[in-house]
Amino acid sequence: MLTQHELQRRLPDGWETPTERKQQALQAEFLLERPQDHPLHGMELCVIAYREGNDDILLLHLDTPECVSVVHLTWSRRQEFPNFPKVEFTGTFQAFVEREYRLYGLTADEDAGYASIQGKQA
Repeated sequence: MLTQHELQRRLPDGWETPTERKQQALQAEFLLERPQDHPLHGMELCVIAYREGNDDILLLHLDTPECVSVVHLTWSRRQEFPNFPKVEFTGTFQAFVEREYRLYGLTADEDAGYASIQGKQA
């Protein structure tokens, strides 16, 4: 499992680790929105990061620590319908990072531990 420092170092640009207060708010909204027939219902999940500006959260699967999911919150402040909040991705943390690089045109500089956009430092 990634330490907090490793997580912060390896998150793609645009993703942030939340403060304790922000983490609790994101976790509470996710639990409020998630209906009983949601694909992630019944799983022990913990918010470990969020993408600033688009309502995506990164959830760690506590029973399978190598697995993460990206979920798009609706901020409806109520329980949603099946398939909402929408699960955008589920897989390993490394697969999540690679997906983000592909989606946003980023390239990884693993030695430096940051993402760069089209070869330029972000």
